[in-house]
Amino acid sequence: MNVSTVTLLSIFLLPLALSFRRQSAWIKGRLLCGTQPASQVLVKLFDQDDGPDPDDLLQSGYTDQDGNFELKGDTVELTNIDPEVRIYHTCSMNVPLCKREWVIGIPDKYITFDRVPEYVFNLGSVNLEVELEDESRDCIH
Repeated sequence: MNVSTVTLLSIFLLPLALSFRRQSAWIKGRLLCGTQPASQVLVKLFDQDDGPDPDDLLQSGYTDQDGNFELKGDTVELTNIDPEVRIYHTCSMNVPLCKREWVIGIPDKYITFDRVPEYVFNLGSVNLEVELEDESRDCIH
């Protein structure tokens, strides 16, 4: 490659490379099944992507014995991330073959443009007995 080709490529590719931004999100909350803490519930923090780009798992974990969870994570994207939490549970299921999957979006104001999130989205206490209109079942999560 000659110098002019390298210079030309640098002029066009450098702005694209610089437009990718590190972004992060942070969520915490408490899950209940009725009046009891929902312990050992799988919770995942994702950046939801469109098109052929698969969703990015930012962090996953389980609720503690009191039903509490806290997740934070970061990724590099060209556009703003679309953070969401996915909760996989068996609350109010007579035959828990596949878990109920809840997907809850995190508002944009809780996105931090850095590796370490500054703002926590506090989901509060959520009763998993509620049946969400758009919830689904997930056997492989």
